[in-house]
Amino acid sequence: MMKLFAYHDSSGNIAGLAFSPTDDAIPAEVTTERQPGIRATEVQIPTGVTLNPDDPQSVYQELGKLVADYRVEQGSLAKKT
Repeated sequence: MMKLFAYHDSSGNIAGLAFSPTDDAIPAEVTTERQPGIRATEVQIPTGVTLNPDDPQSVYQELGKLVADYRVEQGSLAKKT
């Protein structure tokens, strides 16, 4: 089971994401910025988003899109309006 963690501020703005392809793997941090008040939340991978651990380049691209297009609301990813 894949895990996705969002690092975000109190307003839900995503500062970084970490993706782990299995339950027992250590998440690989993809994008982070050191900021005070950052929280980590495990979130579901949105429908239609494919994170293939055998293709790291596509994982980075997909995670970049998630940072640009989503925010964290009530512990879940929500599309920015």
